[in-house]
This record gives sequence, structure tokens and C-alpha cells, in this order.
Amino acid sequence: MPDKDQMTSHLDNAMYGPPKLHPDEQRTYLGTFRERVDLLMSIQQLQHAEYQTEFQTELKAHPDYQVIFNGHTGMEALKPYIQIAGQLQRAFTIVQDDFYGGKPTDSGLVVISKTAINQYPIKVEDRADKQPAQAQSPAKEQPTFWTKMKHHLGL
Repeated sequence: MPDKDQMTSHLDNAMYGPPKLHPDEQRTYLGTFRERVDLLMSIQQLQHAEYQTEFQTELKAHPDYQVIFNGHTGMEALKPYIQIAGQLQRAFTIVQDDFYGGKPTDSGLVVISKTAINQYPIKVEDRADKQPAQAQSPAKEQPTFWTKMKHHLGL
């Protein structure tokens, strides 16, 4: 009986490929795991140019990271991002299996590391919302003792 189970398993692997570890996670992150993802953009977000600077900033900050594009997005939307990756000489892959989906809410691109980095947050909209708030409210420097003295003495 074990021979039959082993034979069935072998035939299934030959016909369908080896079983995937955490297939839902790999579907979401275009074939990789969440722990390796640095930046995530949906297909809908790729259609608009507002997140290109965040993408470029992330690639400049991490020269060893790679990019995986969802081929279901369409070349018109991917073209500016592919150009940015090419200009910065970053490795990229375009995956187009039906496994990854093509709905607007599905992943359009991921910036990944070769090892686990556990970056939070990874969604581009969460990062973009954080940056303008930091830029608008810079920390005010407290005047030093000498600055107060110069001001008091009229210097």
C-alpha cells in the first residue's frame, strides 16, 4: 500500500509540480514569502504615477534588492517601473502565471530581499502617508543657553 501512495505522490509531482509551501502567501507576494518583502504595490497603484518616487527611493536605498512584476498588469503600467529598475541596474523578474491573478487589488510588484528582513509596513500607501507627515512637522530645535544669551544681549 505505501508503494501506491508514493507512486501517486510522484505522479502528482510530475504532472502538477512539487507542492508549494504557503501557496496563499506566495500568491500574494508573487512567488516569495512575506518575510522577504520590502515594498508591495497593487496593480491598481501601478496605474498611477504617484508612487514611482517611493519605488525609486527604495531601490536606491537597497542596491541588493530585486523586483518582481506581475505580468497581468500590462506593459503600459509597468514600463515606468521597469525603466527605473533598469536605470538603477536592479535585477527584476516578470511573472505571468495565472496563479498570481490580475484583479486591481492583486499584487502588481514587490521589492524583495534574498533573505528575511521582516520590514513593516510594506504597503506603499502606508509608507507614502507617513513621509509627508514627517516632512511637514520637523522637530524644532531648542535654543541653547548661548543662543538665549546672545538674544538677550542683542547680539
